[in-house]
Formats: sequence, structure tokens, C-alpha cells
Amino acid sequence: MMLQNIKNIALQVLILMLCSTVYAQQFAHTTGNIAGLGNGWIKFSYEFDDTLYQDSVQAKSDAFEIKIPLVETAICTLSTSVNKQIRIFIVENSHVKVNGVADKIYELNISGSKENDLFNDYKKNLAAIPGKRPSLSGNHDADKAALSKYAAALQLLKDSVLNNFISANPDRVSSAIAIFNMYVTYPDRIKAADAYSKLSAGVRQSGYGKEIKQFIDAEAITIAGALAPEFSLKDGGGKMVSLKDFSGKYVLIDFWASWCGPCRLENPNLIKAYQKFKGKGFTIVGLSMDSSKENWLKAVEQDKLSWIQLNDPKSTSGKTAGIYGVKSLPANFLVDPSGKIIARNLRGNALEEQLNSIFNK
Repeated sequence: MMLQNIKNIALQVLILMLCSTVYAQQFAHTTGNIAGLGNGWIKFSYEFDDTLYQDSVQAKSDAFEIKIPLVETAICTLSTSVNKQIRIFIVENSHVKVNGVADKIYELNISGSKENDLFNDYKKNLAAIPGKRPSLSGNHDADKAALSKYAAALQLLKDSVLNNFISANPDRVSSAIAIFNMYVTYPDRIKAADAYSKLSAGVRQSGYGKEIKQFIDAEAITIAGALAPEFSLKDGGGKMVSLKDFSGKYVLIDFWASWCGPCRLENPNLIKAYQKFKGKGFTIVGLSMDSSKENWLKAVEQDKLSWIQLNDPKSTSGKTAGIYGVKSLPANFLVDPSGKIIARNLRGNALEEQLNSIFNK
């Protein structure tokens, strides 16, 4: 009898475990009506833990319904077969309603996601920040100082809006997304760490929470004076090249991609510095974040980049970008002959000026 009771209890526990597993599966039950979509297709995609999740459904007379399997609350991209427009929103385990017109996808009305509603309110508060760019006098130094002062004051107001949002919503993934957009995309480790500390334990364990923590830790590893993390990647011919291969030289580790406009605009500055100092113990190692080898090598040829070029096809989700805390492009790190990082994100004339101070003492 006792054995039978034990079996019954074990069976009940097993059933409860199975039920909890079933209910743990999350879905964004999405319904909508998009005028002009007709019987076209609508596609949803989101990325989580370096994996791209996609699903699509064919509409019937502008209307559609789909259940999107979710790993967790995420930023979702919606597109249709009508045009190339996209609508980005936060999707979660809820009934999401989508309404609008096909030729204005970016203006679709999306309701039913509390996280998305909160994030939209936050963005509206950011957009409402008053600010008028200072008038320029034509004096380079004076204008530069005025613009710098304006940018600093504007950033303080943005910081205030973000901090208020996090304080009111520490247990919302949208707070982690806001931190990521503000301080990881535009790197600021100190502010990121302070904002991260205000998140609830649960949100810290979310995908975005973990990415923020990874960024904070990586930024600490790559501060000036720290040893540059080692890496090994393939060049265009498939040969493995490591950072240690350049020991004894000043090396600029340059993260870029063919699709990154600011990166391509920066290349002439790199070429100028490379040509001027390559005979003095300086070189550049380009780290492309392209997933397409063809596009990568085509850009190298078009921009006439003559230094070593390596590729990490996982973009900023790749291991090398991860250990260097690179979440946006372009990004670079100047390493001295002993392997220590001595400067970061040298753009415009900053790289040439830094190298002049080193080689023309």
C-alpha cells in the first residue's frame, strides 16, 4: 500500500513537471489587419542568444493571425511582402494586436504588449527633451567647444529620462533594452554599470540583462593599460592569424563591416595613418563583422585597404567582438608593442595625432 502511494505521488509530481514545462513555453499571439496587404505575407523575426528566430503567415483579405514562439521578451521586426518597410516593437507572452496600412508599416498601431507600451512612452519622453543647437560662429575652436557643451547638457537630460524610467520599472525587460540602447550601443561602461545595478534580479538574468553585464565586464578588461585580449581569426585566404603575430609593433585593431557607412567613411583616415607610419613599427589589423565573405572582400578592394584583414562572420555577436565589448561599429583599439591597450576609438585625425606623439618625440 505504501509502495502504491509512493508511485501515485511520483506520478503526480511528474504530471506537474510536464505541465509546468508546457506552460513555460511562451507565445506572442498576434492578430491584425493591415489595409492593402491583401493575401500577402507578413514576417516576424527576433534574435536571442546569437540565434535568429523567424516565422511568417499569409494574410487573408488583409487579416492575419499567428502564434510566435518566444524564448523570452524580445525586440521583434515585422515586415511584409508589399514593400521593404519594417516596424520594430517589443514582443512578449501576450495577445498583440496590429493595425494599420501596408504602405506605412512604420506607423502600425501595436497594442497588447505592456513592455512595448512602456518603451514607447520612454521614447516619447526622450523625444520631448527640449534642445536647440547653438549657432555657429565660424570659429572652429569656439564652435567645437559650444557643440561639446550642448551635447553634454543634452546627454544629462537623456540620462535623467532613462534613470526615471528604470526607477519606475526595474522589473521590466524594456528597462534593460533602454539601457542597452543608451549605454551599450553608444558605449559608456560607468553609466551602464550604474543603471544595471538598479534592475531587478530577474531582469538582470534576461537576455538583454546578460548582454549589458557582458559589456560592462568586457569594457573593464579593455581599458587603457590592460593587456589586449588574444584572438585568432581567418584572413581572406583561410589562414589563421593571431594578435600575438604582431607583438613588438603598435597595432590598431579595427572592427568594421562593409555595411557600416561610418566605417567606410573612416577608412581614408586609416589609410593616411597607415601609409605614414607603417615603416616605423605600426600596422593595422582589420576585423570585419561581415557574414558575407563576398561583400567583405569586395569592400576591402573598393576601399583599397592594404593591411591584414580578418573576419568574424557572427558580427558583434561574435566571440572576438564579445571579449572586446564591441556592440556598435566602428570601434578600434590601439595596442603598444608589449600588448597593452593605450587608446580606444581613435577617429578622424585622432589616430594620426596619437601616432605622431609616439613616433615623433
